[in-house]
Amino acid sequence: MSAHTVEEATIVEAAVAKALADAGVAEDSPIGRRLIADAEVYDLVETCVPSAIDGRSVSLEQRLAEMKVDDRWKSEFKAKPAASRPHAAAATPAGAMLTPDRSHFEDIVSGKAVVR
Repeated sequence: MSAHTVEEATIVEAAVAKALADAGVAEDSPIGRRLIADAEVYDLVETCVPSAIDGRSVSLEQRLAEMKVDDRWKSEFKAKPAASRPHAAAATPAGAMLTPDRSHFEDIVSGKAVVR
């Protein structure tokens, strides 16, 4: 809408980058440039953009939701990758803990290895 100060530009770019990442849009997408150009900053905290529906100020997330169904922009949205879970240790078979490990038995008996 209007020219941004350096401080406002920093706020807008950070907010747009986060909104694009959350929506699954590439950071170099033309959507990002459009949002940055249209952004308005309120109290150096809140970043809003005008709605395509009625022109009122809406959040970046709301505007992205509008863009997602718009034929001009919907190809820019990728399916979000499934959230990855941290890898858990493989389950130990029930009998494995009861079976003694004899891999170092000969070394222990001969004195080559010491168990402490």
